[in-house]
Order: sequence, then structure tokens, then C-alpha cells
Amino acid sequence: MENSGPGLAVDVVAEIDCGNDSSIIVENPQQRLGDIPPGDFAILVSAYIMDSTPMVQFTVQLEWHQLFGKGDGHVFNVEIEAQNSSVDWNSLENLEPYSLEVAEGDTFVGRVAKLKSIGNRLLKKPMSSTYITGQKRIGKTSLARAAIDHAQASNDRNEVHQLYLEYGEYCSSSPQMTVKALGDEIFSFLESYLAPGFQVQRPDFLGSLAQLNTIAKSLATQSPEKRFVIVLDEFDEIHPEMYRLGALAETFFANLRTLASRSNLAFILVGGEKMPFIIGAQGDQLNKFVREPLDYFSRSNEWAEYCRLVTNPVVDLLNWDEAAINELFNVTNGHPYYTNLLCSKVVAIAIDERDTEIIVSDVRHALNIAVSELDTNSFAHMWKDGINAEREEAEVTELKRLRMLVAIGRAFRENQRTSAGILAHLNAVRLPEHEGMPILEDFLRREILREHNGELRCTVQLFEKWLIEIGVNRLIASTLADDLEVQLQQANDAAYVAAGEVQALSDSWPLYRSQAVGAEAIRSWLEQVKSFQEQRLLFKILQNIRFLRSEEVEDKLKFAHSRFVLQRVGALQIEKRTDKRRDVWLTYVGGPGKSGTQYARMYAKANSISTECIMEPASIEKKLREADANFIKPKAILLIDDVVGSGKTMSEGITSLSGQCGALLVNLSIPVLAVVLISTEEGEQKIISTVKATPFCHVELYVCEHLAPSNYAFPNTGIGIWSNQEEKDRAKSLCLKLGTELYKNPLGYAGQGLLLVMPDTCPNNSLPILHRSKQTPPNWRAIFPRPTT
Repeated sequence: MENSGPGLAVDVVAEIDCGNDSSIIVENPQQRLGDIPPGDFAILVSAYIMDSTPMVQFTVQLEWHQLFGKGDGHVFNVEIEAQNSSVDWNSLENLEPYSLEVAEGDTFVGRVAKLKSIGNRLLKKPMSSTYITGQKRIGKTSLARAAIDHAQASNDRNEVHQLYLEYGEYCSSSPQMTVKALGDEIFSFLESYLAPGFQVQRPDFLGSLAQLNTIAKSLATQSPEKRFVIVLDEFDEIHPEMYRLGALAETFFANLRTLASRSNLAFILVGGEKMPFIIGAQGDQLNKFVREPLDYFSRSNEWAEYCRLVTNPVVDLLNWDEAAINELFNVTNGHPYYTNLLCSKVVAIAIDERDTEIIVSDVRHALNIAVSELDTNSFAHMWKDGINAEREEAEVTELKRLRMLVAIGRAFRENQRTSAGILAHLNAVRLPEHEGMPILEDFLRREILREHNGELRCTVQLFEKWLIEIGVNRLIASTLADDLEVQLQQANDAAYVAAGEVQALSDSWPLYRSQAVGAEAIRSWLEQVKSFQEQRLLFKILQNIRFLRSEEVEDKLKFAHSRFVLQRVGALQIEKRTDKRRDVWLTYVGGPGKSGTQYARMYAKANSISTECIMEPASIEKKLREADANFIKPKAILLIDDVVGSGKTMSEGITSLSGQCGALLVNLSIPVLAVVLISTEEGEQKIISTVKATPFCHVELYVCEHLAPSNYAFPNTGIGIWSNQEEKDRAKSLCLKLGTELYKNPLGYAGQGLLLVMPDTCPNNSLPILHRSKQTPPNWRAIFPRPTT
């Protein structure tokens, strides 16, 4: 929905009407949404499905008031189509539609221009060789194999033959033996295509591939139409002596150049970020090789291909909303590996929830879960690749990169995204600035980071989120720093509230004022304090909130009626479902604008009492005094309240009711039965004392639930929800500091510091930081704002 403005919609109420013949029953047909500012908002409807149906139709009536103005309203007709009921969920559970392995055949999607370009070079006479370069996990191997498939499909005589070798299939402990093993593999491949009876003695390829030319010439003579493609994957992993200046390197690349010049033979070299070093050293020998750089999917040029990458694996089964695909692209920047990784998690959740429609919120939900599950192996190429050095030197460079990434993660946690902000964190990881700056520039050159308007961000948002949430703690321990600094930094790192924790908490919460409190809202609330240790304290408060759910409220009101009220007033024979009880009156404390009115209505609905029996406390005396001969007195007056904290409001209500009509109630023998949903022990004792001191009105009290010590932020005795007294004291100090700016009592009304939230309000006895907002500095946004009208 959208409030088109220009002003606030005050006291918005939504009523959902499904009609008598609907196949669903709405759990809460009337929702009080409170005040809604201009912009988007949602109405979340929980319903029970009674019968299978292809479509649900219902009407939503919105009513609201303008600020200091008249009321207004609108009626919407809503149609919701059912999802595909023929999906075989059991089969889907056993599939992995988004494989992280090399894509082959129909699983390879996109890169059409590059695929055809490489494939066509293999069909020319003479054949032309290629080297493919780009970041790891970008799809280079898949492209090479797809290009060969294209060439084979385009060759009518099926004369294109391939040999695919990973580096591990021919590498050895010495570069000379590596060359020999490679020569043996290629020779065996070519030998299998010689004419029957034609034999060539196997040469010794130790240090040279030159003698492969002999068998290549023989094949060109015997089978001029045959084409041979040799794919050397992970080519940039070859030993440095095989490409750096020296006799072996010069021989090896001269051999490759000569072999690639044969009309019937072509190479496809596949390598990562170290390929530029190889080309730089041996570029003159590979000048006939065509370079094919591979990057992330382009939003402007490859959007349709990216959409197919996402949708094809589950086509006709699950439906990806275009906005969800767009969100997926934003998170992965079009990186195919991370796209498949995140898609796999999204679809796994969709299958688990039996949900065929994938929308933006599903992607965001899956992102939070995936980030908490990923480990360093998913991102290792970010810091391992593109190092041109011997192993010992490479390990030193890798360690420095890791330290820089920790500094970047810590800076990003504090929203410091400039180069200066990142460099300020280098001391904590023991990386000198003169060494750190070149590494930062290297990350920018390699496009691990990108800069926009002076701010640095990770190119892949998924990696940035993992780095902030998990990576800072996983990548490196700053054991070389001063002990005190280490302890402080380790405490901060350990205190950081991870995305998985936030998402899990959000998932466990019910709706508040008919709206979901999402992970983004929780994170935003926590980040109003800067220290990660303080954020952890606030998060612990959120984890221990006692939510009273809507269904709990209804169950408690029904239970109180059957166990307490019916024993005093007796049961009533109900002949039809539409019959309503009229022999008890319901009232409330705190005036008609308070929550008591709403709970009196809920009590009436839950227990089949006519809403005509709900009346303001002030009108009870008038109705009793105006009674005539036909007047039927009520069997009882039910005083309904939701929360008793200090007991002050309920006590004042009882005293007021007694003063207005206590004598009348005594004379007419009408008992007053007070039903409270949830109460503190302190509040209950206050009410009991008030009842004893009230002369004309005897009130019986029934409390549905008493708050436990864990429902107090800071109980008077014991440590409560905290790990120790020191943590309790730090948390209380923080709440006092923040609460002082928000409310006359920084721990809530009567200083009770409750951790209680009702379905549509947060009691003022709860911590003010939960329900009070402040628009002037220091600003504060409540996570459970109370209705203000």
C-alpha cells in the first residue's frame, strides 16, 4: 500500500471482509495500523485456509483521519491467485538446481558473444588459439567447454576433438617433470587418432614438447579434416620457472607457439589473475593467441542472459519476481558463482516453505542466512589470487592482504568508507601505512574494491556483508599488537551482532501493530549506539523480550472466561452461532482512548458477548440509575485490562468506579470481576490493597499471567538475563544514559524496566528505548513505537 500524502494518516484502521462463503478465515479482521507517514506500507493478513481454491477474493476497508482534520476512507477489492499446486515438492527436495560445479551443456547460460567468438576460431583453417583470463569462479572453464561444444555442434562431420587437462593432472614436483607429464598426456591424446597400424615411438618430453610436432604433422597428413583442441585449465598455476626468463621457460613457450601454429591444432589456456604475469613474461611467444577476458555479467549488455541464469534451473516450478532478480544482481554484482550460491539458498528456503513465488524479501532473508554459513573457502581467491612470487613471498603478501581486509571490515563496520578511514585501522592489525596503501590500491586494481564519490565498497556486496559480519573474526587474529589493544579489539569483534543472529531474532518475532519488524529495522535500531559491545547489550535485551502474541491474547481471554467468570455468572445456553451473551457488562480503565477499550472488544468477541454490553466506566452509573421496571440487571461487570505494571491505573480505575456507583453495585448485588492479561507481582499487590481499602465495591481479580524475573531488564535481586553482575551493571548504565533523553523515568514508568511487548503497543512500563522516539539531537528511533493518537 502507499500513503500518497502529503501528510500523516492518523489512526489508520484496516478491516478485512472475506464474506460468508470464503475459503479462508482471517485471524485478525480488524487491524489498527496507527499513524502512517507518506510512503509505502504493508498490511499483513494472517489467515487460515479452509478449502483448496484457485483464488481468494476479499475487501479491505481503510479508515483514517487527517491531522487535526476530518476522517476519510477507501475500499479496495483484492484478488490473490493460488500458486501452482502441481509442484512436486518431494522431488524438488532431492535436486540441486544451482550447482557450483563447472557448468556444462544446457546448464551453461549466457556469454553468447564470447562463446561464438572462441568456437568460431576453432572452426577456421588454420585453427586459432585463445587464452581466457579473469577472476576465479567467474565461469572461465565453463566458457571454454561451452565454446568447444559450440564448435562440435557447428561441425557437420563431428571432427572436433578435445583434450581437457586441469593443472593437477600433469603438475609435478619440478618444472621439467611437469613439462614431461604434459607432453605424455598430449601425446597419448593425439596418438589415439592415428590411422590403424601407424605407430610412433613415444618420445621423452623431459624439458621440451618439441617432438609433439611430429605426431601433429602425421595427423594433418592422415586426417586433414580432424581438429584437435587442447584445454589447459588453471594454466596460471604453472611453476614460475616455466614462464619466467630462463632456458626452460623459453623452450616451453616456443614449443606452445609452434604447436599452436599447426593448422589442425589449437590451445585454449584458462587462467586467473596471474595470467597477466605470464603474458607479460612470454607475450611475444603468445602473440598469436587471442585474449578473451571474462568478467561479471553486465547489467546493460547481459541482463537477459543473467535472468536466464537465475530462472532456467527452476523454470515451470518456481517463479522469480523480476524485482527479486534485480536484488540478486545488486548483492552479487552479476558474479555467476555467487549468484548460484545465493540462488541455491533462496530456493532451498522456498522449497522448505512450499512457496513457489520468490520475491525481494526472500532474497534478503536468504542473504542473511547464507552469510552466517559461508566460510573463508568461498572467498579465498579475493586474497590469494594474482600474487606473482615464490611460495614464501606469496604467503607474506597473502598475510598482508588478510590484515588489510580485517582493517577494511572494521572500518566498514563503523561506516568509515574512505581510504583515510581504512588506513586509520592499520595499526590494530600491525600493517604499516606504507605497506597498506599499495595493497589497498591493488584491491582497487583487481576490482575487489571500487570507489564511488570518495567512498570505498566491495564490488560484490555479498563479500562485503560476509567480511563485516564474519570475516573480521575469521581472517586473522591480530596477535602481534599490544596486549591491551588486542583484548579491546577482540572484545569488539566478539561482540559484533552478526546478520544470522539478527535474522533469527526477526524470524522468531510475531507481528507488531500488524507489521513485521524485519532484520533491517533491528540492525538500524542497534546502530544508534556506535560501540559493538553496547550493541551486543541492546541485542541481548531484544532477545529476551516477552512478546504476547495475538493468538495468546485470545486464548488467555477464553481461559479466563471459562475458569473464572463462568464460575461466578454461570453458562448461557447458545442456540445459534450468531447468538451473543447480553447478561454481563464489560468496561475498562484509562478512558476510551486507551488500550483497555480494544481488549474489552477482544474479550467480547472471544467469548460471544454482544459489543452493546461494552460501555465506558462513566456511563455505568447513569445506566443503573435510569433502570426501569423492565431493566434486567447484569450478572456481573467485567473490568478488562491488558497490562498491570505498577498497578496505579487499575487501582485508580477501581477507586473511580467505586466512587461513582459503588453503593449502587452493592445494593443491586452486582459483582465486579477484573480480568488482567499480564501483571507484575507488585502491580497485583497494589490492586489487592486498593480493593481492601474500597468500602462500597468488592472486586475479584484474575491475572492470566504473571511476569517472570526474566521479563525484567534489571530485576531487584539476581542478575536476571545477564551473564554476570558486571554485564548487568554496564547494560543498566547504558539504558539509563539513553533513557534519560527519552522519558521522565529512564527505565520506564515506575522504573520497572519491563521487557514486554503487546501485539499493538509497548507498555510504558517497558524500557523507553524500546517504545519512545526523539526527533531532536540526540535522536532516537523506537523499535516498537507506541500509538500516538
